[in-house]
Amino acid sequence: MQPKAASDFSRSQELGQTLRNLNRSRYPYVQNPPGCKKRASVALIIRIRPTFPDTATFDTSACGLPVGSDQARLNAFFAQEWVQRGDPEVLFIKRSARKGDRWTSHIAFPGGGRDPEDKDDLAASIRETREEIGLDLEADHCLNVGNLSERIVTAWLGKTPLMVLCPFVFLQMRFDAEPLTLQPSEVHSAHWVSLRALTSPYLSNYVRSDVSGRFGRSGSDFIRPIARLLFGQVLIKGIDLIPTESIYCSSGADLLPSGPRASTFTSTVLPLLSSTKPSWEKPSQQLILWGLTLGIVSDFLRILPSCDPSKLWAWPTLSHLDYQFSIWLLTYAYRKQKLQEIESSYPASHTEAGGASGPGELDDTTFTTFQARSRKEVQDSALLEMLGGYYDRARTAVFLTLLLRIGAGSLLVAWVVRKVRKHRTPKL
Repeated sequence: MQPKAASDFSRSQELGQTLRNLNRSRYPYVQNPPGCKKRASVALIIRIRPTFPDTATFDTSACGLPVGSDQARLNAFFAQEWVQRGDPEVLFIKRSARKGDRWTSHIAFPGGGRDPEDKDDLAASIRETREEIGLDLEADHCLNVGNLSERIVTAWLGKTPLMVLCPFVFLQMRFDAEPLTLQPSEVHSAHWVSLRALTSPYLSNYVRSDVSGRFGRSGSDFIRPIARLLFGQVLIKGIDLIPTESIYCSSGADLLPSGPRASTFTSTVLPLLSSTKPSWEKPSQQLILWGLTLGIVSDFLRILPSCDPSKLWAWPTLSHLDYQFSIWLLTYAYRKQKLQEIESSYPASHTEAGGASGPGELDDTTFTTFQARSRKEVQDSALLEMLGGYYDRARTAVFLTLLLRIGAGSLLVAWVVRKVRKHRTPKL
């Protein structure tokens, strides 16, 4: 059965209970695999937007650092009426466009690589957030609630480990906090997005990613066109983001158009007759959540009782139809098994309407059991370098399809040569 939806007025209460549960128990530390030393941390920052006609207030004596206990601060914050009626939001950034950067122009969370001077992974996320968007996560109105499962990030097809990614969850308890200050070289813009928008089934999209840069670190100008021709593009599930508030870096190079709007037939009339976007709709302005950041969002939504994050995610594939079919065929049993494992990991109160525990009311034992299952699954998948089982089968499918292409091409060439020879042979 599908998880029952939380009403607008219970969504913040559900979030409060989930954050309290998350704060009681942390996900385990994941060691770097052999040959991979890099670690990176990101900050998933949540705030509550007051609904009309409520006014947001912050009570330092009840929710501030002097209170001491994280649980007491969370209890006091979510007990406020404006919070209970408010709309939870998550902060995303759009990274600046930088040539040669693997994550250029991506939607992401504030964060970055861990430096030698960082005390731990948490300190790295706090420092990177301060540097990138000017938000001090150690301020009186901010609280580190906990962390999400750490994961080993690999190159596409899961062969080369790149780093261990460590997501941390923070609650910003002041809605009227100081405005963000974006670092131009790192951040193009920042966007607050309602939690409701992240779970909407009508905002799904697909991202087409260039496959030529995904086969190791080599990708010369000669190899890339051949890879594009042979493999097409990678199709990855994404979500269109609709922000409630956006902040742009005023000193960014791509804030304003670099030239006049095109007025030729091919750039104005032709797009009206096809799905191609007009030239003035810059692709860089699109806000599509996908990839690693979507995976982290799914991890978080998975512990919200009313959410079903499996609807937000799809297995990556290639754009060419023959590859799509072979990957679908060879991974069918594996995908079916994994989906069954995910569904079985939900506690009864998470999946059955009318259960003993409603949305946001998972008791400690139930939540801990559910979280422990999630941890084991994530640990196992991390040891297999994340989606390793799927990528193993996908590689086999791609290899077999290439062999079929070569075989079919060879037969076609042989047939053409035979026909040509037969045509040129003089009749006696």
